[in-house]
Amino acid sequence: MAKKKTTGDAKVKPGDGGPGLTANEVQKFLELSLQEYENGDEKFFDRFTEDATIFTVSSPTRIDGREVFRRGFEPFFLGTKRQSQILSPEVRLLGPRTAMMSFHNRILVKGISTNLRGTLIFERNTKGELKIIHMHNSPLSQAIAPAVVPQNLESITVLEERVAAAAAMAGTPK
Repeated sequence: MAKKKTTGDAKVKPGDGGPGLTANEVQKFLELSLQEYENGDEKFFDRFTEDATIFTVSSPTRIDGREVFRRGFEPFFLGTKRQSQILSPEVRLLGPRTAMMSFHNRILVKGISTNLRGTLIFERNTKGELKIIHMHNSPLSQAIAPAVVPQNLESITVLEERVAAAAAMAGTPK
């Protein structure tokens, strides 16, 4: 079993990376990206490849491409200040040009706090630039107890059937 290395605050798990991309490079790229994200800077979108795949908490389906992501997110993003706190980052070097980072992120926007878990996949392109080729964010929700305990299993079954019917009408996501 490979021994974990630590670089900065992130855990690093070596892959078959060999020479090339380093965990420090990935961390510095993420730090610059976070500054742009927190400031609502349009340069943030340039951190992604044109054909990036993106899962966000605000979209029920996969977003295909940087421009589609930009069009959907930009109206809520540009000029809006936010605070982001990356917790438990881990970098995995996947090859000489690719790396993956997983983390938890606590985001504060206009007084509203959101907790996410995220995964980013980075790739160095032929120009030598590091870009995000895939981003997946999903919310971390608090466990919620029902206000009223169901009186019988039939109540739960009816609710499950209604949820299934609504999902069937909405269609299957990509």
